[in-house]
Amino acid sequence: MNNKVAILALVIIFSVAFSGCIRESNVTSAPASLQGDAVNASSTNLTPPSEDENKPEIEITSFSSIYMRDNRDIKDKYNISERYYAVYDIDIRNNGLSSFNFKVNELHLSAGDQIFNATILEQPGCSEILDVMTDLEKENKIKNATIFPGQAINGIVVFRVDSLYNKSFQLMYNNAPVMSPYFEKSIEAIAIAEHFNYSIALGIPPYCNFTDIDLLRGTYEPQLEEYPYIWPKWVNRSIFEFYKKVDTEHMLKSPPDNIPITQIVYALKVIPERNITALPVKRILYSHQLLVVDDAGEEIINKSSIDGIAFLSNHTYEFQPWWKLNTPQINLSNATIVQISFEGTYGWSMAMRMPFINQDIILDDKLEIIMIRYYALNMIS
Repeated sequence: MNNKVAILALVIIFSVAFSGCIRESNVTSAPASLQGDAVNASSTNLTPPSEDENKPEIEITSFSSIYMRDNRDIKDKYNISERYYAVYDIDIRNNGLSSFNFKVNELHLSAGDQIFNATILEQPGCSEILDVMTDLEKENKIKNATIFPGQAINGIVVFRVDSLYNKSFQLMYNNAPVMSPYFEKSIEAIAIAEHFNYSIALGIPPYCNFTDIDLLRGTYEPQLEEYPYIWPKWVNRSIFEFYKKVDTEHMLKSPPDNIPITQIVYALKVIPERNITALPVKRILYSHQLLVVDDAGEEIINKSSIDGIAFLSNHTYEFQPWWKLNTPQINLSNATIVQISFEGTYGWSMAMRMPFINQDIILDDKLEIIMIRYYALNMIS
């Protein structure tokens, strides 16, 4: 389905969607042992293991960095609540000769002179539209477990941190760092993906205004005279920062009896070093399917919501819109996949800008972007 803005004539339809999307958050507080508050590393008592203790082998299989903010559940709605999360998908294997008692509260995230403890990842309203959040919700949550010799467990562990991804992040079990040969490359891949100018590959400008009602036109510079009815057509770091800045500025100028709702979710996930096959897009009834699998047959990407796909061919990007997708099969060794999801809701009950963007970016072993899948759902309540 192509990009779209639902105009006011369809307000009844979208009011139904809207009422579900900005529901009041029901985030279950983590137990005290899993609260994600940061502590100073120098004051943290991390008990070193004994020399003969059986140690697990921990591997990081993916990493996510998430920013959330909203003013929906705050009495003073001028005071926006901002949260950052770092999420690690890990495999834990016992290669020893005796069973090992794995404890979640022994996992920590070190960032400079701070230590962050494991916590729970909240799910914002409309998270089901955001691919990264949906995928994380489906993942196993790592739990305390007795791991027998030769056995492995896997799942995600979440830390509430104070910034987006950072090279200084160091996952630790007890006082031992979890060594990952791919983490630095993963951070580099995220940086490349979120600073890429997608107009080069997709051939479309980054913004569309309310007057661009058919969404086929657009602009490379947002028309602030039409604010807040400016929608993104794709997302990168600069577009995220634009909405974060202008939404805050305009909200703070609003009178106390007319403060708008604002919610931003910016989620990044990276899956490093996989041998993958991106199969030709398949038409299924009235939609298309992009399927990417690794050499073990595991599905890495399986998406049917597609506005267009761009792929690198002879050193230039070829873009295909959803109505004429005919992509080739692409095989890559040691590929890295970055997924980006974005929500930038702003406005009032019957006049709210509601954009949702999902992108999959495939990079080769040299971190050159080879394929991009994007989907933009842009609505007004």
